[in-house]
Amino acid sequence: MKAKTLLLRACAIILIVTMPLFLALTALFPLISSPFLRLQYARPDISPSTRFAPQERQRLAEAAAHYLVSGEGIDYLANLTDLQGSPLFNDRELDHMVDVKVLLRRAVALDAVLGLLVVTSLGILVSQRETRDRTPSYLIVASLVAPALSIAALVLVTLQFRWFFVEFHHLFFVGETWLFPRSDTLIQLFPEMFWFAAFESWILLLMAMSAAIGVGAYLWRRKRRTAVASP
Repeated sequence: MKAKTLLLRACAIILIVTMPLFLALTALFPLISSPFLRLQYARPDISPSTRFAPQERQRLAEAAAHYLVSGEGIDYLANLTDLQGSPLFNDRELDHMVDVKVLLRRAVALDAVLGLLVVTSLGILVSQRETRDRTPSYLIVASLVAPALSIAALVLVTLQFRWFFVEFHHLFFVGETWLFPRSDTLIQLFPEMFWFAAFESWILLLMAMSAAIGVGAYLWRRKRRTAVASP
């Protein structure tokens, strides 16, 4: 009996801790898509490219996104050329894109593990009479963690975006392989304000997902309480 109690407590903790992380990673993936790129480039605060026309910029950005989420090798980007036949991405940019793809694949793997933990913990909690009625409350708590952290992160990044941007790259990439001149293709496609706007979009999407889960859990809890109170 004691072992079962410990298991259920562990499941509740795992659900509350892993749910926000799972949502945070899951919210990243819609940002690597053509619709998101179109929305970003339509924003007035995203500086235009000095090398590419808007349609060409969109096409190349979509090619970069496709490389990241597909099984394409780096030759896919290396073979892209401009009108004069010169490669669009230099060796430094190609190496960085390889590093980004490796990081993204790790994020996908971690997200899958977190999703499995969430589903397993939730399944165990719902299947047991002792915790079935408390499970919606656990979900509500979990749904509040991500927005709270998101608001704190948004304030920090808004005030110190450059510091955040630099420290993020120092954390996940070796040396200064992520630094490029403004004339390089990657900077022309994805200027600094693009990443700030992308961060804002990620936070809003994360908060929307958390709110949906919180509302759903609240309605679930109210329904169960109504059912218990009914004669």
